[in-house]
Amino acid sequence: MKFIPLLCLIPLLTLPLQAQETAEKAREMTTNLEKIEALIDKTAKELKEAVEQLNRIATEADKPRDAFEDFTDQLKDYKDVQATLADRIDHFRSIADTRFADWEKDLAKMEGDLKSISQTRLNKAKKEYTDLDKKVRSIGAKLTKAVDKLQEVQTYFTTELNAASIQAADKVTAAAKKSADEVTQALEDMKADYKQLRNDTSENTSKSKE
Repeated sequence: MKFIPLLCLIPLLTLPLQAQETAEKAREMTTNLEKIEALIDKTAKELKEAVEQLNRIATEADKPRDAFEDFTDQLKDYKDVQATLADRIDHFRSIADTRFADWEKDLAKMEGDLKSISQTRLNKAKKEYTDLDKKVRSIGAKLTKAVDKLQEVQTYFTTELNAASIQAADKVTAAAKKSADEVTQALEDMKADYKQLRNDTSENTSKSKE
């Protein structure tokens, strides 16, 4: 009976562990994409509600204090969830970089058709992610612009809140609402892109239509 040296077995023993770690990192990428999608929904919801409260200030111009305070509270909620979304996206960037680096290492262990197929899949995923991240950074600038406009409106009404000041600021508040509407649409587009990336890179493909 022949005995296989222990040193020869070590690489074989570590392969399952390496495969498990790779799978866990892939699932981590999927989990973070799901969290980003949920946060995008929440960000859009808070922004819409902030605009609704801003509209109330005009419709309740004879007694606008309650509407203004609700707008102030809602604006804070929006800013908080937007910051959480930004942090999650930053965290995801490091996860994606690690995932793609691991994929590259796995390619070195393949050959022939499987290597070619996997390389094509990796190239597609990396391009999809790179294009998405460029769009996300651009949308981030729109988010900041929308916050600045809404914050300016809040500051204006903090200084003077009455029917005359509300009417005088009508054009400015309309511009702030328009900026918010553009951001809401951009967020919906961003969510669709993240969902597509998740479907292309995760073990489970979402079949539900939103």
